[in-house]
Amino acid sequence: MRRLTAGLLAVIAFAPGLLAQAPDRGVGSVRHHPDFIVQTAWLEAHLQSPRVVVLHVGHSDEQYHAGHIPGALFLPLSAVATTVGGVANEFPAPEQLAATFRDLGVGNSARIVIYGDDPGLLAARVWAALDLLGHSAQAAILDGGLTRWTAERRTVETTVRARHPEPFASRWRSDGIVSAAWVRAHLGDSTVLFVDARPREQYAGAETDARSGHLLGAKSLYWMNSLVSAEDPVLRPMQELHEELWKSAGADRPSVRTVVTYCRTGMQASHDYFVARYIGYPDVRLYDGSMSEWASLTPAADYPVERTAR
Repeated sequence: MRRLTAGLLAVIAFAPGLLAQAPDRGVGSVRHHPDFIVQTAWLEAHLQSPRVVVLHVGHSDEQYHAGHIPGALFLPLSAVATTVGGVANEFPAPEQLAATFRDLGVGNSARIVIYGDDPGLLAARVWAALDLLGHSAQAAILDGGLTRWTAERRTVETTVRARHPEPFASRWRSDGIVSAAWVRAHLGDSTVLFVDARPREQYAGAETDARSGHLLGAKSLYWMNSLVSAEDPVLRPMQELHEELWKSAGADRPSVRTVVTYCRTGMQASHDYFVARYIGYPDVRLYDGSMSEWASLTPAADYPVERTAR
């Protein structure tokens, strides 16, 4: 009996959302994934565990050196967002991504906790990369990130820990990234919901550029709306995310089988991608080229945009 109890406690320890959110498992075909986030208290209690790897993501390492969560390893944003074929903020080749996590020492069984220098885009981008590599069950975003951590007066350090490469098996989900050709072929497809993660005015086409606007039929879901606030960047409760945002956008319609997120260059879309996966939609994909690619393609008639608000 003691052995069984100890085993159960070990499972609970590495399933941080199990006790807190287990009753809220979704409805219908949606099954929530509360373990895709961890809370600051849980992380602080597990910082010394060899099974926990913490990643600090930044445009540069300036904030990391100024103070990071103890034991965190620095990951530059450029490792998961680079220019490919003239399109900015694309994922590098899968082999390159896998090598990055291998060299960081992430490994195949560690619980990976991610946070960044900003309210959540950087962490979401890394989470999306890990998800596409087949490691979503291991990866979680720190709810509230460094902002919440420091607001709670938890310890930070400036020490740079040594990196020790670990084997990292990847299973790239190639259909998780869609191309412009795929998007074009599915415009008007009732089984696909396109979700625009940009601010509402950009979605509506407020810019003077003739190609500004959004994909035909796309719904607006600004990524910041998923957070309590910029000052307290924790995710809103699961029920609010699901019922007020995504269900209202049409993601729960019986005809919808696939959710595709996009923005300007794929960064904001990565956060909507994460939230859609967190809520539990079974088929979520990312148009990484987003509007920066779409609006550049010709002939323009073949790659239409609209300004009508939805």
